[in-house]
Amino acid sequence: MKLSLALLITILALPAIAQQSTSKTMSYEDCLRVIQNTATQLGVAPINIVETSEMRMVRFPTADGSVLVTCSRPDRKMVTTISKK
Repeated sequence: MKLSLALLITILALPAIAQQSTSKTMSYEDCLRVIQNTATQLGVAPINIVETSEMRMVRFPTADGSVLVTCSRPDRKMVTTISKK
C-alpha cells in the first residue's frame, strides 16, 4: 500500500501540462535494461524514486521536462511517462 501511495504522490508532483504515458509488457530485467539504455542515450543518470526487488521507478530530467520510468516485476510492466514544462 505504501508503494502505491508513493507512486501516486510522485505522479501528481510531475508537471501535468503535457504528459504522455505508455505501458508495455516486458520482463523486469528487460525493463531495467531500458533504464540503463535511456541513461546512456540521454547522457543523464537516473534519479531513483523507488527501488525494491519488485519495483523500480526513476526520473530523468530533460531540458524541457522529465521522463519517468517505472518497472514492476509482479505486473511484468514498464510504464513511461513523459512530462513537458
